[in-house]
Amino acid sequence: MELNGIYVMIPSQDMQDEEIDLSHAVEQSVSTPAAFKPVYEAYFSRIYRYCLKRVGRIEEAEDITSLIFTRALTNIASYRGGSFPAWLFRIAHNVLANHFRNQRDTVPLEHIEQRGIEDDPLGRLVTVEEYQRVIRLVATLSGEQRNLLALRFVGRLSAKEIGVVIGKSEGAVRVAIHRTVQHLRAAWEEKEER
Repeated sequence: MELNGIYVMIPSQDMQDEEIDLSHAVEQSVSTPAAFKPVYEAYFSRIYRYCLKRVGRIEEAEDITSLIFTRALTNIASYRGGSFPAWLFRIAHNVLANHFRNQRDTVPLEHIEQRGIEDDPLGRLVTVEEYQRVIRLVATLSGEQRNLLALRFVGRLSAKEIGVVIGKSEGAVRVAIHRTVQHLRAAWEEKEER
């Protein structure tokens, strides 16, 4: 997807196929915790990036990611099918909500250091100045809008999966994401005209 010359990654069919390939490992994890390893390896980077974008601090994101996977493994027997990434991101969403409730002074997404740009594919596609401008625009969004964007573009979840995570319909999620992106486009164009 392109946002005024800035390319954002959209989930591919391969990512959906990956979920199918891991279903056996998820089932085996109920009785054999060691079977969870391929699941952990497959989803670690998505969950970690989502946490890092939300909390903005590496050590904090690592701790929260660890807690998310610990809770996922502990509660794997409660997984009843459907989209495993949505189930896992629901756990992440809840862990982060509790984290923010306990640490009111945390500012997600706004605290991105220059060195983080090198590790971010988006950062490789745009100049540092454009990247910082996008971050400033995203920072003007509500917490709910930032969370939607993080789930969609960092977590690479579909609208249906995001709906499961936040408790809204797929259509409502699509509309909210569309409106948020339109708002960002309008803000981007308004700043360019100045």
